[in-house]
Amino acid sequence: MKNRIGSARVAMTAVTTAALAASAMLAGAGTSAAAERSEVALNYTCSFPLIGGQPIQITIGIDFPASVPVGTPVDALPINTVSKVGKNATTGLNLVGAKTLEGTALAQANIAAPEAELPLEVPATLAKTPIPASGEFTVTATGETPSITFSQAGTAKITVGDVKLHLVPRKADGSLTALKEFDSACKQNPDQNNELATIEITPAGTAVRH
Repeated sequence: MKNRIGSARVAMTAVTTAALAASAMLAGAGTSAAAERSEVALNYTCSFPLIGGQPIQITIGIDFPASVPVGTPVDALPINTVSKVGKNATTGLNLVGAKTLEGTALAQANIAAPEAELPLEVPATLAKTPIPASGEFTVTATGETPSITFSQAGTAKITVGDVKLHLVPRKADGSLTALKEFDSACKQNPDQNNELATIEITPAGTAVRH
């Protein structure tokens, strides 16, 4: 999917894996080489059947260039997340006989660039994860950012918003639990710094800085 705001072009790409980790930057028309690691940990309240809203901490990471010239595409980049699930959610999943958890996520994000501000949705796939008998556990997921081309020099900022989860808990034999598949809306808790990365957009013809 491609979105054009002003002369900025954002090409949405398909995601086939699950949580955020990566490397890729500048070569030819786009970017491809080592990049700068950016990471942010944010607290959310996610809705679950039977037990209601539960706290989840999501750490989001991405490798991003420190700068890019006007008109040079920033290639689609892998992004990874690590979500810490609380003990109450673990207890609820165990009550229905769930032994593993998998699914997908759709993260809200925003790019504030000199030429425009663009809301985005970044899909990701959750890795199939064993559910412990008690206590917290972590779930990883990976996705891919859009490809972006900026048309004006300045500074762009990427922030992260709410997350929508589609969760599939399964029994030991692989069958669905009584919860079936369900959606969970994760609302970002207020008063947090949700900035994931910034990038300097330099005049056309300058070198990319990693």
